[in-house]
Amino acid sequence: MSETGIKTSQRVSRSCVECSRRKIRCDKKSPCNPCVRRNAGNSCRRPIVRVRGQLTVYADSDAGSAEDVQLEDLLRERGALRAQIAELETALALSKPCAHSRTSESTDYSAPSASLEDLVPAFEQFDIGITTNGPREGGEKDLIDSLYEPAADPIYLLLPSKDASVQLVTFSLHRLGWLHCAVDADVFFGEHEDFWQGTQLGTGIERERRPWLVVYLAVLAVGILYSDPEEIPDVTQLPQLGMPLADPVSIAVHTSRLWYEAALKELERYGFAGSPSLPVVQALSVLTLCHSNFGEHQREWLITGFATNMARCLDMHKLGNEVNISRDLCRRPEWSTPSQRELGRRLWWACVIRDWLASWSRPPSISPASFCCYVSTISRQDDYILPRGLVTDSPASHESNTLAPPSPAHYHSIMCRVSYIIYLYIKANTHQTNLKFIKAIEEVETVRRDLPLHLSPSFPANEDDRIWESQHPWIPFQRYLIHYVLDFITLTIARVLIPKDAEDDPINSRHLALQSANRILNYYAAPAPRMYRLVWVVSASTVASAIYVSLDMLANPHDYRGDAKLRIINLLRMAFLELKKHSEVAIHAAKGSAVLEGLLPVLERHDTELPGVPRTIHELLQQLSMAAHSTSNDLSNSAPAMDGFAHHGNYENIDMFDGIGNTLQETFAFEDWDEVFAQM
Repeated sequence: MSETGIKTSQRVSRSCVECSRRKIRCDKKSPCNPCVRRNAGNSCRRPIVRVRGQLTVYADSDAGSAEDVQLEDLLRERGALRAQIAELETALALSKPCAHSRTSESTDYSAPSASLEDLVPAFEQFDIGITTNGPREGGEKDLIDSLYEPAADPIYLLLPSKDASVQLVTFSLHRLGWLHCAVDADVFFGEHEDFWQGTQLGTGIERERRPWLVVYLAVLAVGILYSDPEEIPDVTQLPQLGMPLADPVSIAVHTSRLWYEAALKELERYGFAGSPSLPVVQALSVLTLCHSNFGEHQREWLITGFATNMARCLDMHKLGNEVNISRDLCRRPEWSTPSQRELGRRLWWACVIRDWLASWSRPPSISPASFCCYVSTISRQDDYILPRGLVTDSPASHESNTLAPPSPAHYHSIMCRVSYIIYLYIKANTHQTNLKFIKAIEEVETVRRDLPLHLSPSFPANEDDRIWESQHPWIPFQRYLIHYVLDFITLTIARVLIPKDAEDDPINSRHLALQSANRILNYYAAPAPRMYRLVWVVSASTVASAIYVSLDMLANPHDYRGDAKLRIINLLRMAFLELKKHSEVAIHAAKGSAVLEGLLPVLERHDTELPGVPRTIHELLQQLSMAAHSTSNDLSNSAPAMDGFAHHGNYENIDMFDGIGNTLQETFAFEDWDEVFAQM
């Protein structure tokens, strides 16, 4: 080897430097597959050797002239070096203490400092270059970023391998795209391929592509979070940042949270929160499938409001329908095609649904009179939700059944109708009455009766139906969630209507609540794909049903004797075990299983045959919500002992609900069901 480290050889080496160093087989491509699998496509390069006195590097035979080859190789090497520098600077920054944690006595001379070249444009931008019809484009944020963050782009540390990326994006859009309706699947696949081609060539990421990158990170976060353990990519194909050496599920949750936080950081770092951007609304809509699983209820509420306001800035609420669409709106680049406008309508209604179906304690921020955006399942443009090949009806489905091809937007349409019922009869009324609640239940039952055949409980009825349904894999998932949603809403309303005196219950609200709760528990006891269980409404409604049935069993022990008691306890135990199985992925499942773990021993010890002091379900709910705060109170004389619990002291004692106190954080009024279940 010469003094400069360049080898002298009789021929040009076709293997890349990294494969030669590792002594593994290189496929001679640029970049080669081994480097791509190691997420090192940017650093894949051929060695420079001296052949007959000339510095030479291998090039494909179909390449251009020697000068073009040398220039292309130098550009690729420059991009690879930039990527390596970015990774090193980011890793160095992550290893340092935070800037605001340093004391005044410590000095870190390696930290980036504000140079004269940085300060001059930062000050001059106040004097020149400011237009009156646009936002101020200042340099302060970039300057602060240079002080507190690495100057390089950390995104390369967060990318999976291309193979893993394709796998996760495909799963996320194929299986969950209809749930958020935020992405045109085919367009996104094309953008994904362009992004990886540029990344492998080391060209860097243009600022114009940053909004798309937020959507990409959101899609990745959802894809890996909902994947089955055996489908999760190998750990070597995922970002190696604080990776836990544990089971695949732990790795998936950790990686999903990384991408989730990175997507939100992209919004902050690159200033998309300062101007309306369609990809931002898309990304925030996709991330709604992660918020509750991570226990980020407050963040979800704040981000939902932010997305709604940005959607208004983009005039989503004015998209109407294709018959009466404004020509001015059609000139906007976001809404220039029918497919784009249909996507905008779905996105707007996704914001509306989240607003109207949010916690009862939060008033709605969108009124029906404030928008003219229509949603339909007969539009020819609604097939953007899923890849075109997945939506297109196959010949086999025509032969097996006469049903027309279903729209994947049916679920969205039903949720629009249900959310409007809740808005009209519950959330929009400052004065809530029993009559309005009863009317809301009747309207929900009307929705249940009007479900399309393929989403009704009686489908599939025969083998032909099952063959037809197999052509549309989103249908079973939609039907599964719709049953949970409708029964959960009925339970939520009916449990509020239950009076303290059973004689004051003309519509038998208790029967309605128990009917819905038992249906939900039976749904949950039946086998279902793991992905179905991870959606918030499934575990939330299961926990709500289990707690309601448990309290009803304690309040009305005479209705739960013998086999009836054993059947309910078995259902509750099955729900507990299944919720605990998914507790690592979903915080709401973890909290719910903790509550049931404390309730089950109470129910099993309770003797329903002994006569006892009657307790209303309202009193039991209050005691359950106060469990965490009553340990220091001596309530031994506050009420007579509950029969069957003499060895546990007084009924009002915390021991009755032993094991569940740590799941509740404050006390609530008798009928504050919404606040109790919001903590689970």
